[in-house]
Amino acid sequence: MTANLEFYQGFDMRFFENSGTAFHDSITNGTIAGNTNSGQVVIDEGVFGRDVFGGANLGGIANNMPTAGSVSMWFYYADLGDGSLSEFWNFSFDYVAANTFSSFVLDDDVGTLFQTYVLAGSDHITGSDFDDGLLGYGGDDWISANQGDDYIDGGSGADFMDGGSGNNTFVVDNAGDTVTAGNGSDIVLLQLSLAGTSYTAPDSIENVRNVAISGAWLIGNTLNNALIGANGAADTLNGRDGDDVLNGGSGGGDAMYGGTGNDTFYVDNITDFVTDNTDTVTAGSGEDEVRSSITYTLTDAARLDIENLRLVGTAAINGTGNALGNVITGNSAANTLNGLGGADTMRGGDGNDIYYVDNSGDRVLETSASGGVDTIRSSITLTLSSYAENLQLLGSDAINGSGNALANRLAGNGEANLLYGRDGDDTLTGNGGNDALYGGNGADQLLGGNGEDWLEGGTGQDRMTGGADADMFVFRAGDLAGSAATCDRITDFSHAESDQIRLNAIDANSANGAGTNDAFTFIGTSAFHQIAGELRYQVINGNTYVYGDTDGNGVADIMIRLDGSHALVQSDFLL
Repeated sequence: MTANLEFYQGFDMRFFENSGTAFHDSITNGTIAGNTNSGQVVIDEGVFGRDVFGGANLGGIANNMPTAGSVSMWFYYADLGDGSLSEFWNFSFDYVAANTFSSFVLDDDVGTLFQTYVLAGSDHITGSDFDDGLLGYGGDDWISANQGDDYIDGGSGADFMDGGSGNNTFVVDNAGDTVTAGNGSDIVLLQLSLAGTSYTAPDSIENVRNVAISGAWLIGNTLNNALIGANGAADTLNGRDGDDVLNGGSGGGDAMYGGTGNDTFYVDNITDFVTDNTDTVTAGSGEDEVRSSITYTLTDAARLDIENLRLVGTAAINGTGNALGNVITGNSAANTLNGLGGADTMRGGDGNDIYYVDNSGDRVLETSASGGVDTIRSSITLTLSSYAENLQLLGSDAINGSGNALANRLAGNGEANLLYGRDGDDTLTGNGGNDALYGGNGADQLLGGNGEDWLEGGTGQDRMTGGADADMFVFRAGDLAGSAATCDRITDFSHAESDQIRLNAIDANSANGAGTNDAFTFIGTSAFHQIAGELRYQVINGNTYVYGDTDGNGVADIMIRLDGSHALVQSDFLL
């Protein structure tokens, strides 16, 4: 008599060796082997290094079985903790002829080890209440696993497999196989060629995976299914009802139909076809998500009812939404995310991400200041969300943009934009149009570009470049320092272009007390006369410095540097 004992992957494999020759019966390398002699079995268990033997409770074993009968076997192992014997497992079987078994039962006395038994022919196998591996091989088998997380493979025949409760795995390799299960999350491993046909998940089975070489047509049921295609094959997956997960596998152009429910699709091939409804391209019920390892868009006609897109993997890929309110999530690389129509939520994650915003309901969520340098390109007025660094205004509308507490780069479009840096050392670029640039706090750089621009640096040591046309450089109380090392700087002041320096928001005479706003008196290049409110300039080393004395002590309290040598006149200022 020979029958294999196998231990399934994920569990420890234990080989048994014969410790004696008295009875010439043994378990060797996972095989029960016997000769023509009858008797009890004496075994040495190689893993633990202790003898395992039958004792008084070990029943007789019929090693040579020419006629019908029954066999019962008990195995024991020595516990390493205290040396006492503990029951390992026991089984019994009936036989109708030599080497042909009709039934096999695993007892549930011990549940610490994974039990596997293999029978040839048409078998009736019953598992224990623990984690069993039940293998039928040839013949039309009837296998009932009872409780536990079981692995059931009926073999090549038309088998009936009942997993019972627990999270069970079934191997289906015959169109006549029948699978059923109770509570738990179960999976069918499909090893069946399905050319021109389909496989529908049985009513009690949640998950199906095609492990054959060829493509398969997998159909879900009313449960929350996971349908997984074969790598390299072109699979067709239809989730039907429930919140399904559809994954065509790597390689191959797969077709995935979500049906109703909140479905999730995995895409890794540009030819993968995804839709949420098998009949129409209108939005089905539920909220669905595509998870893609390639650049992907939801705008194709078949994808117009998919709400969400998540980029996976580590490649620098991009994601585009559709007219719905999408949730688009990037991966750890540099992604470009564009929600298109609808009120979209975009999360870039790590990497230098680019976002396109076109709806007042769009939200950009960056969760970490270390998550790359991110840019929002917006066709509407926008304030940067936390942890987003840069803003670029798009389109032909006169829209506005504001920064946050970071060092932002804000850029206008060709129209009249208002840009406000707020906190941080910001760079503001107006580009075309008559722009208004406000630096806010920090050492800011303001670049007006073309057009008649308003440049106001705010507090901090700012640098301003007006660009072409008549620009206004604006200063307020508290904006200006009184030393050359820390003063604000104008790089391209031009009397010829009618540029002006606006100081009329500063009280020129602080001695008059709070609430007054006296004007400056321009005295050209003359020295201060120790009179509060005087404004003068001086050219030093090729650059022009403007000084203002607000307390009348003859020392400059405010200072502005103009790059280059200029002969300033009163009309260059608003005093």
